[in-house]
Order: sequence, then C-alpha cells, then structure tokens
Amino acid sequence: MTHFAQRIGRLYLRSFAGLPRKVWLLSLVMVVNRSGAMVIAFLSVYLVNSMGYSATAAGWVMGSFGAGGIVGNYVGGLLNDRFGSWHIMFVSLVVAGFLHILIGQITGFWPLCILVFLTSMVADAFRPANRAAIAVYADDENLTQAYGLQRLAANLGFSIGPALGGLLIAVYGYESLFWADGVTFLLAAGLFLVTIPPDETARPLARSEPDTPISERALEETRPGLRQPWLVRMILANACIITCFFQFFSTVPVHLTQNGYTEGQFGLLLTISGVTIVAIEMPLVYLADRRYRPLYVMLTGTALILAGYLMLPLSVLAGYAFLVVWILLITFGEILLMPFTSTYVAKHAPPARRGEYLGLLSASYSLAFVLTPVVGFQLAEYFGYATSIYTVSAMGLLGFLLLLTVDGAREVRARELAVR
Repeated sequence: MTHFAQRIGRLYLRSFAGLPRKVWLLSLVMVVNRSGAMVIAFLSVYLVNSMGYSATAAGWVMGSFGAGGIVGNYVGGLLNDRFGSWHIMFVSLVVAGFLHILIGQITGFWPLCILVFLTSMVADAFRPANRAAIAVYADDENLTQAYGLQRLAANLGFSIGPALGGLLIAVYGYESLFWADGVTFLLAAGLFLVTIPPDETARPLARSEPDTPISERALEETRPGLRQPWLVRMILANACIITCFFQFFSTVPVHLTQNGYTEGQFGLLLTISGVTIVAIEMPLVYLADRRYRPLYVMLTGTALILAGYLMLPLSVLAGYAFLVVWILLITFGEILLMPFTSTYVAKHAPPARRGEYLGLLSASYSLAFVLTPVVGFQLAEYFGYATSIYTVSAMGLLGFLLLLTVDGAREVRARELAVR
C-alpha cells in the first residue's frame, strides 16, 4: 500500500513538473478571474426573480451572452494574430471588468441584451489569446499538461465564484454580484500586468511580406481557418459534442427537480464533478498524452459523455447513486476531451494564424452554449425531458462520427502538398 501511494505521488509530481513559470502565472490569473464568475451563474435567476423578466425574455438575454461569446472568440483570435496575445488578454480583462459592473445598472430589455452581448464578446476574446500564449510558453511535449493546468485553474476559480455569489446575494442583494465580478476582472488584470509584463506574446504573429515570393505550400500554411477542411470538421464535431455535454447546465437541472431531486442534490453533483477534476485531471492527462494519439483520447472522452447521457433518463428513475455514476462518466469524458482539443488545434495550426484557429475552436463552445438551451427546452416542452436528452445527445453522436474524420482530412491535405 505504501509503495502504491509513493507511485501515485510520483505520478502527481511528474504531471505538474516541467511547466514553464509563465504557464503557472497565467493559471494564477485564471483562478482570480474565475473566482468572480458569479454573473453567468446567477444571471437567469436575477432576470426572472429580481427584474421580473419572463422566462422567454431571460432566454433571449442568455442567448445574447452566447452569441457574444461566438463573436468574441473569433474576433479575439484574429486580433491576437495581429496585435499579440498579451495585449488582447490585458484589454479583455480591463474592459470586461467595467462592463460587468455596468450590467447591474441597466434595466431595459434591449439595452441589457446589447450590453450582455458586448460583455461576453470582450470577456471571451481572452480565451483564444490565452490558448495561443500557452502554445508559445509551453513545449510540444508538455502542451497538453499546460492546457490541463489552465482548466484546473478555471475549475478551482469557478468553484469559488458561485458559492461567493450566493453569499453576496443573501447579504447585499443581486447588484453586488456585478460589482464583485467586475472587480475580480480588474484584479486579474492588475495581477497579469505585474506578474507577466509585455513579453514575446506581445508581438503580432501575422506578418505580411508582399515582396517575398510565396510558394503554394506557404500559402497553405497561412490559409484562413474556415478554409481548412480538417479544422472545419473539428469545429463542427466539437460544437455537436459540447452541445450534448452542456445539457448539464440547462435541461438536466430542471429535469432533476421535476423528478423530486433538490437543488442541493444537484449542487452536490457539481461538487463531485469539480473535486474529481481537481483530483485526477492532471495525472490522467499526463498519462494519456504520453501513451495515446490525441484523436483516440478525444474519441474516448466523447464516448464516455455519450454513455453518460444515454443512461441519464434511466438514472433519474433509478436513484441518486446512479446519478453519481452519470456525473463521473461525463466528468471523465470532459477530462479526456477538452484539453486535447486545444492541443490538437494548437499543434496543427500555422503559427501566424494560431490565435484565429484557436478562436474558432473556442467559438464552437459558445455556439453550443446557445444551441443547448434553445434546442433542449423546445424539445422538452413538446416531447418531454427524456426525449429532449436523447435527441440532443444524438448531436453528440454526430460529433463523434465527424471527429473520426478529422485526422484523415488533415493527412490527405498534407500528402497533397508533399507531392507538389
């Protein structure tokens, strides 16, 4: 038993070893930033319970948040390549901080939709810039570890934010949420400025050299992301899979409460998921990254997510212990899928367009954030929640099938270029 514990301890040390100092500092910034993630967790409740909005109107505001994320991730990726990751991350944190505070001062429906859209757009511009900076700081051999550490930091911060948000609501009311979220964005910006002053990521990646002859292969390496067949397949596959996964935040809580489970029991499931990620993600990612091809790991993660949602309607009827098995299945699936998608795109993207490519990947998450509640709740209203869960999960199966073709599409194009 002692020998086993020592082996586990060494595995943990290896999974965190070798990561550059700036990756750790970016993770610290992420913890501070995500510790203020209160507005998104309580926005729908605030709109309905405090502002008196209808569920439909609240849905449109939440949809504006998702739409802003789509635009912010893509535009943020483009700007990253032209101005450098450092500038995009810093400006995103500062401006998003002030915009979050402003949301709490707006009451009109359309002004609120516009402001929420802008806030999400600016805040989500941080994501592709962050991922592109990680690809600069980390070596190829520990890139997946670096992305895993960022996810770990985000989960640590997000586990603090909603709990702190609930306390602030109870003591000071809903408006305090927006101030707290805004202030944590500004604190994260200050920490970022002090710990990571402008460095190599402050330089633009995209450079035009019109007087230099450009070969066809060089043109291919600077091709826009939406003209790369393998990347388009990757984006569509990820959007479908994450649409399935995000039921966790939309129809599933309602389905559980309608079947006699309490909000506290659902909150415990969230805690189990968070603790599992913190406890095992880094060593599991470390082992998988060194033993298997990234595509196989992503397919395994997707299969676990699909298996979880396949059993969910039956688990709801069978009892809480089965729901714990469900949450563990999709949590393991998340761990095996998400860090490797970022690694795959970062490694195969041309350096001059890495931010754009990663921005498109991030935009697929925002697209899923819009699709899941819109499609899921419409299906639930007409056909019931079990049918909704199975139908939306079918999109995850489509994503699995698309993911199978990504490597082939990329390798076919590489062979075509090699013979020219």
